[in-house]
Amino acid sequence: MIGVSQMKMLILMTLASKSILLFFLILYFSCQGNYKTFLISGYTQGTTYNIKYHSINQKIPKESIDSLLKIIDMSMSTYIPFSTISKLNRNEDVILDSLITYVILKSIDICNETNGMFDITVSPLVNYWGFGPKKNRSFKNNNQFFHEIGCDKISIQNKTLIKSDSVKIDLNGIAQGFSVDFLSKYFKSKFINDFMIEIGGEITCSGDNLGKGWKIGIESPTDKNRDLVYILNLQNVSLATSGNYRNYYYSDSMKISHNMNPKTLKPSSNSLLSATIISDNCTSADAYATACMALGFEGSKELMSTKNIIGSLAYKSSDDTVYYFSNKFSSFLHMSPGSAPQ
Repeated sequence: MIGVSQMKMLILMTLASKSILLFFLILYFSCQGNYKTFLISGYTQGTTYNIKYHSINQKIPKESIDSLLKIIDMSMSTYIPFSTISKLNRNEDVILDSLITYVILKSIDICNETNGMFDITVSPLVNYWGFGPKKNRSFKNNNQFFHEIGCDKISIQNKTLIKSDSVKIDLNGIAQGFSVDFLSKYFKSKFINDFMIEIGGEITCSGDNLGKGWKIGIESPTDKNRDLVYILNLQNVSLATSGNYRNYYYSDSMKISHNMNPKTLKPSSNSLLSATIISDNCTSADAYATACMALGFEGSKELMSTKNIIGSLAYKSSDDTVYYFSNKFSSFLHMSPGSAPQ
């Protein structure tokens, strides 16, 4: 039996525990109420960026974000003549910086995972078909194509890119995803953990948007309108979408898309309209989405299945646009208006 003194002690301990719990609940909701919301937006890498974050007293200057993005441009932009990648493509002797080293090594890994369908050595193809810095679209028969294509044509040794002079690289299929991850690490280094960063449609969502979740809308894969097909609720994951409905042109009534097929040496041409990939990092999501556009619908389904990649594919079936959801993708759905997942 419990004595009177023991009973009093138990009651006091219970009240103390409840008081401590109540204290922390009050502190938690008080802190939630003190958070301020900040927005930053601008231009980078030929597109826009948008950042939303919540912080009690930490404000990040836009100049800091632009400075970080400029560092990436000076490493990986083919539009800047004196960037690291431009020097590499001119076959100059270059000591690789840590950023481009990481991206090239990651690109080689994903190239091998996708059986060569994500390949950063497609730079000559990008330029040949008129999507490079010069936008030259007076191409001839590409049977006379003399550049080497293939991720087995490059390697890194002692901070140096090993390749032949005919190999050129293009990181546009992965650089924006990497840029999102780069900024994400910066925010976390400032002890800001509730934020959304978007660059050209590549996104990372950290935290839970002050308990509301980050709602990200996915647009219809058409250039005629921008209706939302479905809305995702994301927390602590990244997302990337690649498609053939924005950056393209017509030549002799043939649609020429910016997505390249490293095997055929031509722009991708298949029923796949867009690929949306969810991953724990935006670098991988960006590269996998790019690979899907070259793989096509069936190839992308197989990649998702064998590599346990979470994503959605929009493809053309007769005159309809159909949406395929991989395993676990539906768990991220907040709303799916008008879509027909199969």
